[in-house]
Amino acid sequence: MKREEITEKRKDTIFKAAVHCFNKSGYYTTTLDTIAAQAQMSKGGIYHYFKSKKDLFLELFDYRVNKYFDLMKSHIKEEHSPANRIRILVKKAGEILKENEDFYKFCLEFLSMGVRDPEIRKIMTIFYNDSIETFCAIINKGITCGEFKKVDAKKVARSLYLAVMGAFFTYFSVNVDFELSNQHAFDVENILRAISK
Repeated sequence: MKREEITEKRKDTIFKAAVHCFNKSGYYTTTLDTIAAQAQMSKGGIYHYFKSKKDLFLELFDYRVNKYFDLMKSHIKEEHSPANRIRILVKKAGEILKENEDFYKFCLEFLSMGVRDPEIRKIMTIFYNDSIETFCAIINKGITCGEFKKVDAKKVARSLYLAVMGAFFTYFSVNVDFELSNQHAFDVENILRAISK
């Protein structure tokens, strides 16, 4: 096994352990000792890859979100219709969420800490901008090819982002009365209906 593969495998083990510990006890109560015990490695083994608990916390979010973003984008490569690309993106986001509920629960804590932590806020702003940029590119393509009306692409992109993130927050913070993928589909269809020619 190559050195990069070993590093990736060990980091993945640490990330899984960290998600478990952060979800169980919260960021402030969780220690690197707890994460090391869950990962079945020494604390020094964690320090080999991460400078601190905060460094691990930030990289965990960044790594997993980028991984999911790449996965979602790979599903729309072959699709030419901008409306269908949006449908697929949101559908895949919901599927990934269901398959990785542990990570998304972790995200709630991460996002809530962004209220007071400038580093987390910066990472979340990058995530927000990337999401808006992705939706904007698809909407602008839809306008250019005549599938969508001439709309303010950024405002529509924001509407999509807020619909998805609002459903996500609600799904994990209250006893919901809806099925997530159905709600996502309903929200997206209403937005697409409003902008379609």
